Amino acid sequence: MIDDLAVAKTASFFVVKKRLSGKAVEALFVALRANYAVSAHNIFKHTREVQGAARWSAICFTYEAPPSFLASTTEVRETLCGYLLLVEYQGHAAVFSSRISLPASFKTTHFSPVPVERVEGAIAKGDAVFQRIRMRNMSVSQFAMRNKTLEAPNLATVVGPAGSRRYAPQTYTVSTNGTHSTATPSTGRISIRSERAGLDELIDFAEDVVDAVRLDPVDVSAFIRSFARPVSLADALASSEPITMAIDTNALVDAVTGAEATIRLIHAGGNPVELTTAELNALIAQLDLPLDIVGDARVREARLPGAAVEAASISLNKSRISLRSLSLPPAADVEVESLDMPIGEDPERRTLQRYLDDTNALIVLFEDFQLAYIDGQVFRDEGMQGGGSAFLRYLHPNAALTGVTSEKGTFTAEKMSFDATSSFGAIVDHVAAADTILICDDLGDEWADFIGIREDGGVTQVSFYHAKHGDLSLGAGPFHVAVSQAIKNLANMSFPEERVALKVLGWGNTYNAPGQATQIPRTIRSNAPDLLDAVARARTAPEALRRATIVTSSLSKQAVEEVFAEIQNGQRPSPSFVQLYWLLQSFFSACTEIGATGSIVCRP
Repeated sequence: MIDDLAVAKTASFFVVKKRLSGKAVEALFVALRANYAVSAHNIFKHTREVQGAARWSAICFTYEAPPSFLASTTEVRETLCGYLLLVEYQGHAAVFSSRISLPASFKTTHFSPVPVERVEGAIAKGDAVFQRIRMRNMSVSQFAMRNKTLEAPNLATVVGPAGSRRYAPQTYTVSTNGTHSTATPSTGRISIRSERAGLDELIDFAEDVVDAVRLDPVDVSAFIRSFARPVSLADALASSEPITMAIDTNALVDAVTGAEATIRLIHAGGNPVELTTAELNALIAQLDLPLDIVGDARVREARLPGAAVEAASISLNKSRISLRSLSLPPAADVEVESLDMPIGEDPERRTLQRYLDDTNALIVLFEDFQLAYIDGQVFRDEGMQGGGSAFLRYLHPNAALTGVTSEKGTFTAEKMSFDATSSFGAIVDHVAAADTILICDDLGDEWADFIGIREDGGVTQVSFYHAKHGDLSLGAGPFHVAVSQAIKNLANMSFPEERVALKVLGWGNTYNAPGQATQIPRTIRSNAPDLLDAVARARTAPEALRRATIVTSSLSKQAVEEVFAEIQNGQRPSPSFVQLYWLLQSFFSACTEIGATGSIVCRP
């Protein structure tokens, strides 16, 4: 029956770290049959047969499972047929499969990942034309766009390098000399678009790929080099300390609720019950929180910021960072099962911590803010070389913020303007002085603290100003609220038509501070006879410039420049500055995604 095999040329490639034997492969096949509760005879089974310089093993059988569209508790079963083909060649292994998965224990014992740079060198060659790419943001901020997918006949002609440095490629499709290949470097999965192939062609495909990944990568595409670059974990740990960790909850949610869901989450214990939607949401909210890494040993604690209790722990191993524990409920009390098995009957049921570790869901940031550990690989954002010039250009000093003593100032019933010594006053009198229309939108259904519109020479500029006051700081803490507000309201910069009329009506009122009405008009300035018409023109302007600006007295551009200068001289930045850098990078990146420009107006 093996001669009837006809499948796509798609396989996961590994380095063999523990020699395979006939006994090991036979034990694998026994474990597979047990995992899927198989009682019928195999359709075919072959163990380590020789073909040229390669050896191959294969198994195929039928098993019963609940239909994916019925609850796991149903007694209804459908018969499925699965296969697995294992090709060994030159110290590597290629695994082809459908409806059967390698047990995690076998994979851990016998295989290690093919280095990302090797996969990259084999597929992303200098003459490759990139047509599709899925990327992961290197930030752990919950406000960042975590993943995005781009597609075009030739991405190099439509994607600029400015926004790519903060993204690590996860999966990409390229065309090389008429051959279309898709690679997921972090998992070693590689496929070639072709007609369905039989056994001999699959073995040839496996040998060709292994020959390619064994070569030192020398001719890598300039396009892929514009993204975050892979770095060995050993090199990263030799030069920098990990300071922050988070979990890639996006991948977890997809695995639980996506169109191709593969797992269920259950409460640990002898009476397994699947998590409700509310419980899943609470779990994801917990896992979304970045944790501070403390200690200097191989195994280190991770804690919620400001807390003294361990929430998780990580282990800095030779080739990967592992998630050792999740200590706080609800995460500590959740287990993972395969959807292919009835609830409570998965022999490979595992803790959520182990599942997240097995799937490389851990994200770690370092003191060297150019580094990020994602998908089991360290990446470097090389765009930060050169004293942080790419970052500093987003910071605009304004001397008026030096004398600011509060965010909004004080209020009385007779007051007709914001205090000059407040952040609000600095925006009105200095930062937004050139805006011919300026509206205070603070409080209520707030889009920004101030909204400015300027029409000059046929060009329309829309500015959303978000004010923040505080003591000078180089940490992320003072910025979380302002960044959250700014990113949340990016969509409103296009003035949604269905909401504008009500907003304009409110802008005709005076400003009422909490507990105190004033005489300050919400429409600070306007040169438009009809404000609603002016807003409509700004919404439909074909080349409108949209600016999201955080105005803060808690940051000094000079202080940031000094930190970058110290970094250039070999000093490590503080963990709080690293978090600030990634938080603001997330803000700038989010603005770019919707065609806006993000910036920070701060003290000189």
